[in-house]
Order: sequence, then structure tokens, then C-alpha cells
Amino acid sequence: MAPVSTLRHTVVLGGGVAGLTAAVALTRAGRLVTLIERRAELGGKAGSYRPPGIFQWVDHCPHVLLGACTSQRWLYEQLGVGDLISWHDRLPLRAGDEAGELLAQPSLPPPFNLAQGLLGLPGLTPRDLATLAAAMTKISVARPPWPDDQTFAAWLGPLTTPTLDRGFWSLLLRSVLNASADEASARYGLLFFRHGLLHHRDAWHLGVPRCPLRTLHHVAPRAWLARHGGQVVLGQAGSVALGPSGFVVRAGAEEFVADEVVLALTPTQARRALDPALTARVGGALDVDLEAGSIVGAHLWFAEPVDLPPVTGLFDAELDWVFRHDGGRRLAVVASTADAWQGLSPAGQAERAWRTLRQHWPRLPAPVATAACREARATFVPRPGLEARRPGPVTGVPGLVLAGAWTATGWPATMEGAARSGLAAASALVGADLSVPDLPAQGVYRLTCRTSRR
Repeated sequence: MAPVSTLRHTVVLGGGVAGLTAAVALTRAGRLVTLIERRAELGGKAGSYRPPGIFQWVDHCPHVLLGACTSQRWLYEQLGVGDLISWHDRLPLRAGDEAGELLAQPSLPPPFNLAQGLLGLPGLTPRDLATLAAAMTKISVARPPWPDDQTFAAWLGPLTTPTLDRGFWSLLLRSVLNASADEASARYGLLFFRHGLLHHRDAWHLGVPRCPLRTLHHVAPRAWLARHGGQVVLGQAGSVALGPSGFVVRAGAEEFVADEVVLALTPTQARRALDPALTARVGGALDVDLEAGSIVGAHLWFAEPVDLPPVTGLFDAELDWVFRHDGGRRLAVVASTADAWQGLSPAGQAERAWRTLRQHWPRLPAPVATAACREARATFVPRPGLEARRPGPVTGVPGLVLAGAWTATGWPATMEGAARSGLAAASALVGADLSVPDLPAQGVYRLTCRTSRR
């Protein structure tokens, strides 16, 4: 690495997944990085907390990744925590007390490898299965660019049933897009099914962290940046102005002169961070109107281990996924599109989660302790027409770039989208493509599928 005096100094405002990815990529590209985060820990919304009276770190909301999430996997590999992800190639599913699973046939090429697995989905009649087969065929042959002027439900048309609406489509779209088929753009729904399920054998494999997210998003990146000459400032919201020799960034009592700045913040936070002169030069990039989507995460502790699979998806339920931790003594659950949970206390959210679990496992005992929280602005709702309004990383100010899952990554508001935005911001500053390739298309998609990476 070159002497510090020759390095360009880049300040990254925002220590969520987007900011972390940008900081790591820029450090690897030879920048001297200062990372500023207003919270007490890095990780942003993908972090952990200690519930009152419980001496254990748990996640605000359980997060997972797919095999298709190549940028997020790259980040974990750089930080040396890739081995803390458990990968699952069979997904237990439940409709009421009926169990099933999604299991691929590895000897068949995509998308045929999942055809047999769809027969194992629970709670579906022969008519449901025939309709689902027709819908998946339509998805499989649809060529990009996919439409952003209609909802996924409108694009499907008659290729659904009430049972599929409440079960298969609801679970998968809510989990990834935090939106229903009636809300989400067809573009994002098709992106998920094609890149997240179908076009590579490993794309749909589910990665579940075996540790609290703070290990992945706070402890590991903070140590990594320290080893590579970076600096982390916590508990301070930074502000940015132009000075005589670059950007002047203030964070509490500290002041930094930077050659470059990455705003890995929400649009509202970015407007607050910039002085009026810079805001005017950035223009309308920060004026994008984002409709917030909420998520609830709950944790339930039991006196004795409960006998559930490591991960289970729920059809036709208020909860999406159930994760078994601590040898079965703790269940972590997540509820997407959780506006109906608004107004409930944490205890009320946990009670609602437990009663939902009892609908699928009637013998599940009452928990001995619980914790829950609702993130009111966890993601944005990917409605039709949104993609054209999302700005790219480059602004009207040289050296000032944007990052965040809300920017034009081509992906919805996921940790993968955030990681891609961080790489896009770093690429814009370095002047080279630092993006991580998608999984290569396999099977029939080698002939018919163009990548959707922008």
C-alpha cells in the first residue's frame, strides 16, 4: 500500500451495508477511508440489540441471503466471515399443520431442477399445482427487460389461484420485496424469480447467519478497516460542505478534509447532511419519493428445546420465516409488510407471533421470554414506475456520490441491493468497474437469458 500521504481520503457517511461495502471496496482500491455512522454501532438497520433483561445479542430483524446475492457474499468474504453463513439447499415449508418442502433435483439443468420440488409444496390442490406450473413456465420464458409499468399480479393475469396468492406468491414476494403481488412491480418480481430461483442451481440456496448480525456488520468490518488503515467514527451524524481544498466533513467535535464523499444515507438523511450549496448542486437526485415498508422481527425463548427445522417458510400466515437458534431454545421470526402490527407493544408483537406459530405447530409451548421490534421504514415498496426515478451514484458534484438500496441498483431494497450500491459508488469514484459478477446462467438460460445487472 502506498504511503498515507499519497492516498486520496474518502469519507463514507453511513455505516449500513451500502456504506460498509463502499468502504471496503474503496480501501481495497487504495483509498484512505473514514467511515462515519450516527448510531452507536455499524450495520444500520441490519444490526443487533440486547433486549431488556436478556444478556444476549439478537437481530432487530432476521436477515438471510440467497446464493444469487453475489455482492453481499463478496463483502462477507473480504471481511473473513463467509464461514459464518449456513447454506440450506432444502427449504421446509408449512401450510397450517401440513408440512412440505422445496427441494431441487440437482441432476436436472435450470429451471427444470426445481420442477419436481414444486410438487412438494404444502396445501396445494392439483388445480393450484397446474396453475403454478403454467405461471412458472411464463416466468421462465419471459425475456428482459421486464415491465415496470404493471404489478406482478397484473403480469401473471389468470395464472394464479386464491391459495397461491395467500401462500406461494405471498411468502416469496413479501420475503424479498416486502410487498404483495398486487403492490410490487412485475420487474422486481421477475428479477427475483429468474435470478433468485431459476437461472443457476445455487441461486435459490438460502444463507442463514449463525451469529448475530452485529458480528457480520459491526465487529468484523470495524476490525477490518482498522487493520487496513481506516478510521471509524460512531455515534455522530456527519455534515458535508465544500472547503478550499476539498470537502469539509464534520462529525461532532471532529473535522475531516476529504477528497471524496460517499453519502450512504437515506434521501432525507442526505439532505440533512449537505449544506444548502451542495444540496442545490446535487439537484433532484435526493427528491425521490419512497413509500416505506415495515418489518417486524421477534424472538421467543423456551424452557426446553423445540423440535423445529433450522428454517421454515410459512404459507398463508402473518409470519414469513421461522429460524431455530441456540439448539432450539430460541425461535426468531420475521413478518414482512407488517403495517397491521402497528401500535402493538413489543410484548404484543411477540404474543401475536407466538399465536401465529401455534396455528402451524399446535403443541408449541409458551415462551419463557420474548423480544420484538418493528422497523417502520425497513425498506421501500417497489411499486411500478419506481425504477426510472431511482438515481445512480453520480451527482452534479465531482467526488460526491450516492449509495443505498434506494439508488438505481436494479435490485429491490435488500442487503444485496445495498451492497451493489456500495460497489457502484466505489466504481464511480475509482473510475473502474468494481462490481461482482452475477452467477452465470445455466441450463436453458445460457441461450435465452441476458443479465439484468445495470
